[in-house]
Amino acid sequence: MKKILLIEDDANLAFMITDGLESEGFNVFHITNGEEILAAMDDFILHMPDLILLDVNLKGVVNGFELSKKIRQHSQVPIIFTTARTQIEDIQQGFKIGNVDYLKKPFGVRELILRINELLSRNPVSTGQDKLFQLGSFVFSPATHCLQQADEKKHLQKNESDVLKIFCENIGKVVTKTDILESVWQDEDLKQKEASLHNILSLLRSKLSNDKTVNLETIHKTGWKLTVVG
Repeated sequence: MKKILLIEDDANLAFMITDGLESEGFNVFHITNGEEILAAMDDFILHMPDLILLDVNLKGVVNGFELSKKIRQHSQVPIIFTTARTQIEDIQQGFKIGNVDYLKKPFGVRELILRINELLSRNPVSTGQDKLFQLGSFVFSPATHCLQQADEKKHLQKNESDVLKIFCENIGKVVTKTDILESVWQDEDLKQKEASLHNILSLLRSKLSNDKTVNLETIHKTGWKLTVVG
């Protein structure tokens, strides 16, 4: 079931959209303003929807364009702007965000569903690579090889990202050296890659060191274990 986030401050329109989409099998979550997302961005990016329906003329501190720029810092989730604006400058501003479509108000639910299905068809089905992981105060994106803490972003090398992803998928579990070597380097000479692995582990420990609740622990003669306290 595809998850749609509807950000719309018109209660009647939101009810019509939600009712129409749910009757077509979509799972719709409705909020009325962008401040709710900004106030809980970490939680939002961990539960990223498959598509966002975003009213451009939101009431409040941020409008739809400003909110979409914040979202784009974390995800390329497809966005459909719903708006009564017809100026070409506004449309151009929206398309600069990337992976978007426009739907001018008023519109019918059938047209909306066609737009949603078309935009979703351009985006490959998630394979888990685009999943985000919360590690204490860090958010890790395997897709972008980015480890973010507040406003600070640390970009990982591909092998670093691959190794960290293995630990994130096995939080609290021991991961052996063989498991990592075979997963990351596959058909290469694994014996020669042991030094590279130890170097990567040292780099990851350094990059995670700003949060003492995150611990990459060596398990003697067995492997390593990533734990997060709290």
